[in-house]
Amino acid sequence: MNRLLGMFAILLFTFCAHGQDTLSLARAISIGLRNNFDVRIEQMRVDIARNNNTWGQAGRTPTISLSGNQNNSVVQRKPANPFAVAGRNIADNVNGQLDVQFLLFGGFGVRMNKGRLEELERLSDGNAAFVMETTLQAIILGYYQALLEKERLHILQNNMEFSKERYDWVKLRKELGGAIAFDVLQEQNNYLTDSANVLRQELAYKNSLRQLNLLLNENLIKSYTLVDSLEYQHENYIYEDLRAKMVSSNTNLRNQYTNQEILRYTTKVAQAASYPTLSLNFGGTGSLDQLNANFRTNTGNTIQTLTGYVNGDQNFPVFNDVNETVLLPQTQQGNSYGGYANLSLRFNIFNGGQVKRSIQNARVQEKIAELGTDKLKQSLENDLLANFDLYNLRNQLVSIELTKLEAADLNLELANERYRNGALSAIDLRIVQENARNAALEAYLAIFNSISTKVGLIRLTGGLIDNAPKD
Repeated sequence: MNRLLGMFAILLFTFCAHGQDTLSLARAISIGLRNNFDVRIEQMRVDIARNNNTWGQAGRTPTISLSGNQNNSVVQRKPANPFAVAGRNIADNVNGQLDVQFLLFGGFGVRMNKGRLEELERLSDGNAAFVMETTLQAIILGYYQALLEKERLHILQNNMEFSKERYDWVKLRKELGGAIAFDVLQEQNNYLTDSANVLRQELAYKNSLRQLNLLLNENLIKSYTLVDSLEYQHENYIYEDLRAKMVSSNTNLRNQYTNQEILRYTTKVAQAASYPTLSLNFGGTGSLDQLNANFRTNTGNTIQTLTGYVNGDQNFPVFNDVNETVLLPQTQQGNSYGGYANLSLRFNIFNGGQVKRSIQNARVQEKIAELGTDKLKQSLENDLLANFDLYNLRNQLVSIELTKLEAADLNLELANERYRNGALSAIDLRIVQENARNAALEAYLAIFNSISTKVGLIRLTGGLIDNAPKD
């Protein structure tokens, strides 16, 4: 029996070792950015914008086309034209054309289109960075939330162990006659209450890991051993420095600046329509022709035909030798080829004011974007100021909670000694124990809140991607 239990223990240990995986914050970020659907979709959109950012897409390169067609016809003719071929005519015709079109001048529209494509690619990169920052922030906070639930579980487990020791000690005192049943039942109730708290916290920790798996796009039932710790690291920030970084590096603001540039290029493209356009068109054409019909053909024989008489005397006829011909079906083949080169100048004199209205609307869109940028900048500055004040406040709360925790732990240690010496009641000890437990829970929550605010500050100033832990 013992041998079977030993084998079962070994198998259980092996299963747990393979079922759990160590996970650091850097590795969680690496997995999340690799698996996240939104990040992958935005990267594909960046590839599309990069593929479009070419001079060919802007219109600078010539357009070369090769076309061909093949025509067939069957015609039964009885022509009035004596030179036409009578009878059934079966015609085959193959035409080909190589055409090259090149825009020599288009009102600087090509250059403006290329600049607009470059800004569109930059905007696509900015959108991808925004999605990546959102994903990074969610992963970091999800990881620290799991660490918070893990620390809470340790605190409640230690609290339960403390109650278990006191419960065992009271039972021993009762056996020795130093305690009554009321004392045992009271400590038993405390121990059961703390055990229930541990069970509930185990579920909360499991749910936090499940939520982390959802962020990482991993199997929801996958279990991890979190190797990082929930540590407090205080950093002093200067608001003006943070504001300068925000103005220059905030992803939303940079995307808004890029959008303004796109609208400026849109205005210039609209203005290009008011200029004349000059284009060159050249190429070559060719055809192969084939006609099957009844053509008159020489047989090689001659036929004498009477053409007249000498001085009208029928005794002296005049004959003419004519080659004999017959109608035979034949196929005739031919070809043709040539080239062309043309210049085309086009100038729009009047089209109902469409060009003018297009330019005016584009300029209005520019002004709308500028107002949107000012609005976004003001909103971000308000968020930065609020987060900066909240970060300083939470740092102070961390210092207070850590001091409270240190005092509560010392108070619990002293109260436990007094309880064992009989100088403190069980009810008073329970109050001190709960105070120590609450102080520990509040201290770790304060640390988590400080970290959360710090991550928000880093994102507002545009440094979340650069400052993220690397695997």
